Amino acid sequence: MTTTNSLALDDLGSAAQRDRRRRILDATIELASKGGFDAVQMRAVAEKADVALGTLYRYFPSKIHLLVSALARRFEDSQAVIGRRPVPGDTAAERVIYVLKRATRGMQGDANLTEALTRAFMFADSPRCSRGRSTATTTSRARSPPTRTC
Repeated sequence: MTTTNSLALDDLGSAAQRDRRRRILDATIELASKGGFDAVQMRAVAEKADVALGTLYRYFPSKIHLLVSALARRFEDSQAVIGRRPVPGDTAAERVIYVLKRATRGMQGDANLTEALTRAFMFADSPRCSRGRSTATTTSRARSPPTRTC
């Protein structure tokens, strides 16, 4: 699973680049776990991951791209864990319910991270974020500065 406009693992050629991406996502998950969506600030992620802010933006052009990539990594990690042994259940429905229950328990264990990843996923699906544009509000008297939501 990759996100649009961010460097996916497959896009990275060297071990150093893959390690840098891993550190960035680790830092993102740690910050989100401690303080939710609002705690994930690009400068804080760069500092915690020990990368330059420009490097972070080269890998992930926005906070939304960063958090959605972290969500993708969480899904990949879950898939690896669940794929190690057969999923219990006699029917497909029972197996789906089992997987959903495990995923839900995992999300309940870290409410701040779940909130951050869910908000990012919801923003990523909005037309404003998918076009990558800022929005501006116009009033009859004055024009407001653009507001970035992603």
